[in-house]
Amino acid sequence: MPTTPEIGMTPEQIQTEIAAGRLQPRWSQIALDDDGSIVGRALWWGRDELRPIALDVWDAVAGHDMSEVILSALLEQGHAAVEVHGTPTPLPHTMRVPITWRDNTAVANDVHAKIAAAATAGLSHHNERRQFQWDQGSPIQEPSPQLRFEQADDDTFINLIALVAHGSLDVMTRRQLTSTNALSLAREEVDYYRSCPGDRDWWRVAYDQQNTIIGIAIPSATPTNRNVGYLAVLPEHRGHGYVDDLLGFITAFHASAGAPRITATTDAVNTPMAAAFERAGYRCTEVRIDLEP
Repeated sequence: MPTTPEIGMTPEQIQTEIAAGRLQPRWSQIALDDDGSIVGRALWWGRDELRPIALDVWDAVAGHDMSEVILSALLEQGHAAVEVHGTPTPLPHTMRVPITWRDNTAVANDVHAKIAAAATAGLSHHNERRQFQWDQGSPIQEPSPQLRFEQADDDTFINLIALVAHGSLDVMTRRQLTSTNALSLAREEVDYYRSCPGDRDWWRVAYDQQNTIIGIAIPSATPTNRNVGYLAVLPEHRGHGYVDDLLGFITAFHASAGAPRITATTDAVNTPMAAAFERAGYRCTEVRIDLEP
């Protein structure tokens, strides 16, 4: 199906997810034109075959004059099919677009059509993020000796994540704090990173030479790559360059394990974190626009 170029997953990536069982036929929908040709598709994704947790592929044929109607119908039919299996909807969707998407009329039209259709289906929040990637062979910004990194139990990470939530530039964190407390948010973060493919024993708390906790580093992984995961500096220690040490630790940790690449994302509004990635040898590869309930 010819969709807008440079948007979303490649056919090879879709095939990989189908083969791994993370995209299931019973979670998928296609839209047919009057002549029987495929004009749209929606494929929900899960970490396993039990239930979907996100809308992964969602598009209409490029240039169709009813693209927004097609996109809305796919969500309506797809949600009905997914709910039969006991999964609440709507599930979040991430658009993957080029860095210069605003300069491409076809891509910009696709983005705006999806934002409108998603809002009608209950995905009323959208947030633009930058995707970064470090490749094996790139320089490694080693963490300075001013910090040491130690393992800790879940309660320690929960308490620290609750502390760093205050004043965070992360859009989702700020949004969640309007409806929940910092400790509940922190428990959800710990549960989330425990569910990721990365190992729990990778997690570290960062201390300075006076044995004061400076921040946390949670190296993680996706089904396909090592991932930066979560890093944060405690509010009272921000502004002293510690973010470079935390990111340097995570990068060196993954690189020493032979990771061919390391991926990471940060919100478009979080310019200090984007600058830290660039200093650490990461390059921006694409923009991701999250559509969420």
